[in-house]
Amino acid sequence: MERAARSPRKARPRSLKRRPKTSRSKPVASTPWPQIEAFLDAEQGNISLGSINHSSLAYTAVANDEHNMLVALVRRPRESLHQLLDRLEQALGPAVDDQIFVDEINGP
Repeated sequence: MERAARSPRKARPRSLKRRPKTSRSKPVASTPWPQIEAFLDAEQGNISLGSINHSSLAYTAVANDEHNMLVALVRRPRESLHQLLDRLEQALGPAVDDQIFVDEINGP
């Protein structure tokens, strides 16, 4: 009695584990500045860091959309870049959501 030859078994693809759905509506920010990241991801405008051709404005952070300057900050004495970005983060949310603008460059 002859045995029937078995055909080699085909490898079955491993089923991927499904991740449970989360109730998060926003992706998790990859930086400590989620407002800034969301603003840039949404392509709502620009953020510029640098100097303005004026001796007292050696280091500034400016966020603007196509119509308005939303936030304009001047770096304070002994303020680190991280601290300046923290202040930009705090000011950007109200500027975008509630049109509460901050302008430290042009004065009152």
